[in-house]
Amino acid sequence: MELVDSTRYRLGDVDRAIAAFQAELGGDAVVTDPEHLKAARDPYTYVESDQFDPSAMVMPSSTEEVQAVVRIANEHGTPLWMWSQGKNVTYGGPAPRVKGSVVVNLSRMNRVLEVNEDLAYAVVEPGVRWFDLYDALEAAGGRCWTSIPDLGWGSVIANSTEYGRGYTPMGDHPENLIGQEVVLPTGELMRTGFGALPDSVGRYVYKHGFGPRLDGLFFQSGNGIIVNSGFWLQRRPEKYAVIWLSFRGDEALVRVVDTMREALLEKSIHNHPVIMRGTTLDSDGNTTFSTDQDAWLTRFAVYGREGVVDATLKALHDQFDVIPTLEWAREVVYDGTKREGFPSHDDRVMAGIPDLDILDLFQQVYGPPGAHLDFSPTGRMVGTEVLETAKLIQEGYEEVGAPFFSGLMISPRNVLHVSSAFYDVKDEAQTRKVYENYTRMVDVMAARGQQVYRTHLQHQDHVQSKLSFNDHIQRRVAEAIKDTLDPNGVLQPGKAGIWAKRYREDRGE
Repeated sequence: MELVDSTRYRLGDVDRAIAAFQAELGGDAVVTDPEHLKAARDPYTYVESDQFDPSAMVMPSSTEEVQAVVRIANEHGTPLWMWSQGKNVTYGGPAPRVKGSVVVNLSRMNRVLEVNEDLAYAVVEPGVRWFDLYDALEAAGGRCWTSIPDLGWGSVIANSTEYGRGYTPMGDHPENLIGQEVVLPTGELMRTGFGALPDSVGRYVYKHGFGPRLDGLFFQSGNGIIVNSGFWLQRRPEKYAVIWLSFRGDEALVRVVDTMREALLEKSIHNHPVIMRGTTLDSDGNTTFSTDQDAWLTRFAVYGREGVVDATLKALHDQFDVIPTLEWAREVVYDGTKREGFPSHDDRVMAGIPDLDILDLFQQVYGPPGAHLDFSPTGRMVGTEVLETAKLIQEGYEEVGAPFFSGLMISPRNVLHVSSAFYDVKDEAQTRKVYENYTRMVDVMAARGQQVYRTHLQHQDHVQSKLSFNDHIQRRVAEAIKDTLDPNGVLQPGKAGIWAKRYREDRGE
């Protein structure tokens, strides 16, 4: 099942590179057995596909070993692809864009280097999972919470550099990264922001540094390997309130979106809410899929001292109670010190407690592995526009008969229209149909001025092609930066549709 070519690229002398990796790292840190390399495949692609298979996987344990891997790759012209933790499901997993690349698995670099409870930040390596960070915060005294995504197995750094989202007040994860230490494609080591000042006291507390801000060069890119970074946290609240609202119909959706925008801008809602379509809620706050596409749920949270939470809940009732069909499906206030015994995934995730429970929900359609492809265009937080986009997405899936789930990840000004199309990975024709339909839906949304924020390996070039202002100048600038930082084109070729010069030549560009 190939929508793009992954094999026409020069790989350099892979065999000599692998031998050099083994000599540098030791045999146990270099994987070449095809059976073991299946762990680096996309778990949600057609099961017989080897389209994006790597030639080897290396597992460095330190910054110095990462530097050595990069230098060896440069010497032999061998492309590398990063994998920290987790599965990167729906976006290609840990598989590389160029078949035959060497996957650099950073899971052994899994130390929480610092927890500063007074200033509410941690310093982590790329192999630190959300589970690990949570445990470290509790061990440090529990005064700080971390925001988390739905699945706790992923890397804090990798999720954040892929513009991942969570559901607490600190849910905009890329904004939490600060003071990165980065191995450049040449093997050199640099620090961003005030980390560039030796013995800096401002590295993890002041983002802007002096001069051009370079942190963003290492987000969703192949410009460097982040080997540690600061990550901002939130103070543990005295009280934490979970709110679920249910409503029906188009008019109610428009009213809820506009009311929620105002509540977020006024800071009556404190976290990053979610609106879900076609789901039902039980009394404990557990959701299941429903065929009723006219039924909507939304969840959000309030945090703070008891008096603040009580007053805020009253204000929210005043704002939302006037919306037709809306009901307060669930309202629970927890003590901020509570870290166990929550009855549902949703209650835990808004309190920064990681789990994997949502996997059970996604396996309801075709069973394990719960394969789905996420389509997530951005949009404005305007009720009528949200409704129009939701209808277009629904029509896009119904046109090809794909089972789907859709929801909205909310910020004060922006909406991520997250939808998941389900398919059976053992059925090549069905899998292909879902992926081809995704391409068509990208075109539909781009014509409306809406773009996905993250995408699968099969679609990265196509999504990048839509950013065409002034003859694709954004891509051309990114390519110029790539060619300067990575003259041999060894780091993550094709990431986000950005190719180094040698690969552009292979592509006939």
